[in-house]
Amino acid sequence: MGFFYTDFTLWNPEMTDSRTLSALVDTGASYVQVPAPILDELGIRRVRSRTFTLADGSKRELSMGLAPIELEDDTAEVYVIFGDEGSSILLGAFALEVFALAVDAKNRRFIPADLPL
Repeated sequence: MGFFYTDFTLWNPEMTDSRTLSALVDTGASYVQVPAPILDELGIRRVRSRTFTLADGSKRELSMGLAPIELEDDTAEVYVIFGDEGSSILLGAFALEVFALAVDAKNRRFIPADLPL
């Protein structure tokens, strides 16, 4: 599968402050991952922790929060993972599902997702 980057805007819960970030679109990842210092600066609250399997096969317990993100002219609240400082910013499959987007890897773009009910 091809990889590509896209920009999205991460908002604080009150939608009064934001950061535009460049993320690796990774359909092998489940959630949006952002370095914890960015999430903390925006006031994103940690609501739970889960154990995640990383790309190298190791397991880590990481905090999760909810944050509004703006992607492709739409805004929705999604789970975000508090990554280590300097960790990659990832846009995972669950966020794409919230936005009803699929990946056209060949052309490195989003396409409308088929939404079975």
